[in-house]
Amino acid sequence: MDARITKQRLSNLISYDWIKIVVTIVVACLVLALLFAFTAARPRRAQEFYVYAYTDVSTGSDFSSLKEELEDGVFSYDILSVGTEGFDGSMGSTTYTLRRSVGSGNVLFVTDNRVYETDEEGQIVLDEEGEPVVETESTLYTMASGSVVSKDSSTAGVVYDTKYYLDACERYLAQFFGDDWRTSGVLDGDRTPEESFARNKKDNRFRSDEAYTQGVELEKARLCKLREDLLAVEAAFEEGLLSHTCYENALGEEENLGIDVGGLSGLHDLVYYMDGEERAADDIRLVLLFNGALAQDDLRFESISFLRYLVENYNG
Repeated sequence: MDARITKQRLSNLISYDWIKIVVTIVVACLVLALLFAFTAARPRRAQEFYVYAYTDVSTGSDFSSLKEELEDGVFSYDILSVGTEGFDGSMGSTTYTLRRSVGSGNVLFVTDNRVYETDEEGQIVLDEEGEPVVETESTLYTMASGSVVSKDSSTAGVVYDTKYYLDACERYLAQFFGDDWRTSGVLDGDRTPEESFARNKKDNRFRSDEAYTQGVELEKARLCKLREDLLAVEAAFEEGLLSHTCYENALGEEENLGIDVGGLSGLHDLVYYMDGEERAADDIRLVLLFNGALAQDDLRFESISFLRYLVENYNG
């Protein structure tokens, strides 16, 4: 049988079978795309981390590259999607509301710019109890006061009480490292990394026994990293680089609405507001957003890692 490839036979193949060839290529591409779609790791909401800047905050040059910076080892292995967004412009407030309606967002930059009433001589007016009279509440107070989460059992709220959040992270680490977690990095607590890693039992990344074993090691590294990050953040509070912003709500209860990050001298390269003709960041606070459905998820303390990133990159 003459099976030689000749110019005439090749021409006939192209003339009569080209449609079949194209269809075969298209089908093969579709099969590969579907295979990738079904086997690729799909981030759960807890595996996403989004940094927002509210409408009263402008974003600096560093904000445009923040996503890439954060993807470079700032978070644990289990954060699969990172995003950033500023909400300036006429539709900023509406867009932010839409994002939050679906539980998107982990931290938010906002200003704490309470304005007090002054008299004709420019002196602050005091009320009968000697307290300054507020003319305009700060954006931080307006959006967060009265909607602060400060209990483990809370299922509704807007932001975390920042002192409660740090305390909850301490208690979380003590489950794995024991009560001496600050001085010992040995995972000898009542809860094991295997137990916390069980959340990933349906994750396509860890289907094989070998991959699952490697995943448990990654989980151990996540816990150790969170411990180191919290220690670094606590040190920043002790040094005065960070502080809690406390207000009284309408019931006279103290609430820590946000973390004062204005002491980081380089922060205006990331986010800022205009003070006259100068960029300033002194009154900027970082709000820790509360997403009720994820209130007890193991990844709820990734904001600690973001705080450490801010301290290490914008202090000086």
